[in-house]
Amino acid sequence: MLKYTRQLFTVIFLVPAGLIAQAQEDLPQSEVYGDLSKYQLWPLSATAVSGDDLSMMWRVNDQDLADLVPNHYQTDTGIGSFGDVSSMRGLTNTPFFSSPSVVQYIDGVPSGNTFSHTAALFGIDSIEVLRGAQGTLFGVNSYGGVINIKSRRPSDQAQATLIKSVGSYNSFLTNGVFLTPLTPDNSLSLRLGIQKLKRDGVLQNDFLGIAPDFIDQTSLSGALYWNPNDRIELSFSATDEDYADGVSRLTPLSGDPFVLNSNIAGSSQQGSDSQAFTINYSGDDVNVLSVTSARQWQIAPYTFDLDFSPFPGNNANIFVQQDSFGQELRFSSEGDRKLEWAFGAYFGNTEVSGLTERNFLVPLPLIFGGGFAPVLTTTDYDLDEEASAIFGQLTYNGIDGMGVHLGLRADQFEKSLSRSAVGIFGPVPDIELEEKFSFLSPRVGLDFELGDDSLLYVNAGISHKPGGFSAFVDDPILAGFDEEKAVTKELGLKKKWLDDTFRTNIAFFHNDIDNYQVERSLVATDYVVFNADEASSYGAEIEFSAEITKGLSLQGSLGRTNTELTSYIDPLDGTDLSGNRAPFVPELDASLSAIYNHESGFFAQIELLHRGDIYFGDRNLAQFSDDDYNILNAAVGYRFDTGLEVSLFGSNLTEEVYYLNMTPDLNAGTVGLPKIVGLRARWDY
Repeated sequence: MLKYTRQLFTVIFLVPAGLIAQAQEDLPQSEVYGDLSKYQLWPLSATAVSGDDLSMMWRVNDQDLADLVPNHYQTDTGIGSFGDVSSMRGLTNTPFFSSPSVVQYIDGVPSGNTFSHTAALFGIDSIEVLRGAQGTLFGVNSYGGVINIKSRRPSDQAQATLIKSVGSYNSFLTNGVFLTPLTPDNSLSLRLGIQKLKRDGVLQNDFLGIAPDFIDQTSLSGALYWNPNDRIELSFSATDEDYADGVSRLTPLSGDPFVLNSNIAGSSQQGSDSQAFTINYSGDDVNVLSVTSARQWQIAPYTFDLDFSPFPGNNANIFVQQDSFGQELRFSSEGDRKLEWAFGAYFGNTEVSGLTERNFLVPLPLIFGGGFAPVLTTTDYDLDEEASAIFGQLTYNGIDGMGVHLGLRADQFEKSLSRSAVGIFGPVPDIELEEKFSFLSPRVGLDFELGDDSLLYVNAGISHKPGGFSAFVDDPILAGFDEEKAVTKELGLKKKWLDDTFRTNIAFFHNDIDNYQVERSLVATDYVVFNADEASSYGAEIEFSAEITKGLSLQGSLGRTNTELTSYIDPLDGTDLSGNRAPFVPELDASLSAIYNHESGFFAQIELLHRGDIYFGDRNLAQFSDDDYNILNAAVGYRFDTGLEVSLFGSNLTEEVYYLNMTPDLNAGTVGLPKIVGLRARWDY
């Protein structure tokens, strides 16, 4: 941590003075159909969600966000995001070792790999989910999409929001945000936020008589903003998170999914902190943004039972630490003009250190007296990555009602693996590997204004996800995997109907993919990433919002993704797996919500979520798949003129039993949360 903090402040003081004369937070953008998103200038499909929409139904993390976004899915291990897979239109990361396909930004700061996302969603102004590669807009390579999270900002008056919720399983949620000017002219302002989340476990360990999957999470965030004049803003932001949780919701696939019979309670101890310094200037002709960031995350340890039984032995301890540092610069033209431009550069360094310990009881031959003997196996590894990129986009608006967009991105990754391990029969040979990945990602798009209420767009491009190394495999030949490449096409229409009382966003997409990355579990806690030679992903998404009557509105979405491994030979046994569906990608998802707000202060919301069937492994075995399911959520409450809001809420009201992840090597799965009902109070000042 000290190393990266020093790097952070070194860059802060070395940023040239000329940069302060040219900076701004966002590239030039115009309105999208949806009050929160601002990416309509670029031809793409986007979903916008407000912070209030998230808090109404007890949505507190990015797994919950996926419920609201078509063709977006995220697994849930029940231990933060460690081991999670985030999918956008069939483009995914692997649980542990590939680069992310979906990149998360929080106030301009990237969040690192998917497995280290611990950021709680509170004090949020808006979240924009951009589907498809966004390499010409953001510094970090975004192969499948971007989740752009924006916190609330201080105004010229002090503001505060406090939310308190209590619910089933002794659930307690408290979060608050305080925003205030520190000077009379608001040139100096402050944002502070805190969230505390606690819940008893929903599982029952009959052997130990405990509910082992409890959660106890504390998150802090803050930012200081200085505006010395109307053009310049300097800000420093920081976060700190401490997760002292129990074991994940992982139980054997045979028997009751909420019951286990283990001799080990298990635990997950996670923590993270981040720091960022931003220089933001808006000029008459040029805008520039500089973001310098550092982030540290660790899980130390994650302890769990490998056999879920009352017998001794067969347990694992996992320690992982990630340290990352990044510098991002963005430049863009200011104002409406025939030729608009934007370009930028990015440099990032990430170091991941891991240690996995596995304790086994192995049978002894009769010659040694029989019985069992304890054996400890270990895997100790370091994964280092240096990433650099330049990116840019031109937009020509010289043709009436038409925009032409040309973009290009150049990436270089340098990755290395250093690994040592001790197996059941003693030490195995060390592995030392390194490789460079370089690629160009072009993008072209057209959009057509069909009157004042419609926009038709089409875009195509090539995007890449770098290769890398699997640390949990003894064979150095299997340890490396190749970069993934997608040729993408998209056609979309955004339209307002009936005097803007009805809005639709429709998009069709097709991706031809080479070297699709899939991760397979071999034995307990050992994983390897393979490449399927060819794959394809195609589908559509539809979003709509409608004002039915005064105070009553409907919102909904429908996503369909078909992702097929069209050419794939199993590297281990030669089995032809061509035609299998890609893991972690449901074929169908849908959402429908009705929201009613009465002028008296009464409000109600009901939502129905649908998720299609899914496989949790590349071999498409039936026992490691889950059928489609529906989730019903609802809330009803009252808003007082004093700023107080009180509501009753319920999630999974029909008590649907479903799985959010499965681990084939353990024959176990992560069950979704059962029905939770509660009381929520919110106070705005």
